[in-house]
Amino acid sequence: MIHVLLSEAGTYHDIVEHLAAGGARVTHIGPDAQAHMRSKLSILAAMLSPSLLRTRKLWRQQDRLLVVGWQALPVLALIRLGLLPRPQRLLVMACFIHGTRARNVINRAWRLLNFPGLEFITFSSGETRNLTDNVGIAPAAVHFHLWRQHLDGATTASQRQDDGSIFSGGFSNRDYDLLLDAAHGLEAHLVIVASAQNQIPAQDPAQTTVHLDLPEAQFEKLLASSRVVAMPLKSQGEACGQSVLLRVLRNGKPLIATRHEAIEAYLGRDYAGFVAAGDSGAMREGLRRALSDEAFRAGLAAQVSRACAQMEQRGGPGQEIEQFLLAN
Repeated sequence: MIHVLLSEAGTYHDIVEHLAAGGARVTHIGPDAQAHMRSKLSILAAMLSPSLLRTRKLWRQQDRLLVVGWQALPVLALIRLGLLPRPQRLLVMACFIHGTRARNVINRAWRLLNFPGLEFITFSSGETRNLTDNVGIAPAAVHFHLWRQHLDGATTASQRQDDGSIFSGGFSNRDYDLLLDAAHGLEAHLVIVASAQNQIPAQDPAQTTVHLDLPEAQFEKLLASSRVVAMPLKSQGEACGQSVLLRVLRNGKPLIATRHEAIEAYLGRDYAGFVAAGDSGAMREGLRRALSDEAFRAGLAAQVSRACAQMEQRGGPGQEIEQFLLAN
């Protein structure tokens, strides 16, 4: 039997619903779904929750277990201590990090808690490489998954416009300071939708509008009405930018993005809208060209549309995760 442990209710619903429809048992071992991005402190508190003790009789040694999120760490610790049964296969998913210091600490934990039958599902080649090269997980025990799921807030055809603006949004691993510097002097209005945790300083409203923690429908409407989308990412980090990228793909918007392997997995290394990490001049030039050169902008949009079509051919995410769980 397949068991799914969710560190936060309501997450990864495409995967969870598919597995549950096939008979998997789903157990929430963390907080309810959050309206905004969870803080590191709230994640740590959930990891130490006594609710983990409810899992003592959930699965047997012949079962297969998918643990989603950071409560995988205490689950593995309890298994190593013999307080929870060791399942036939245990796959950990959605444990990616952006900071080097935190990554080094977690790597030590993975090495300490590793045991036969432990496997990982990764969302980026950087995450895969870290587990195989730095932690010592066998390559056959690390499965890459091109993250995708249904996102609320889809726009209608009439909402996909070109108001001449630059749109940027999202929370994790973002370099909004670089974007603000790059956009300075460009004639287009910059619209940023971020989290309060990004701590973006006050901006001149004549040049830049900053929204914080907008609902998904409002987020995507602003994205769909822009001329070009900017995705400024820091060079560090593993999975990042994918949820915003999925909205870019389904709206067919031209994108200027920091070159990052998490985004290359969708668009390909030859995507013409990539710029070097940490280079505000390159970001400025990419945005300037996308704003003013209609042919270049159309070429970017065409590449985005092709990437969207290729992604849709992969099938549902739930089926892919199920294959990982059932593989011998």
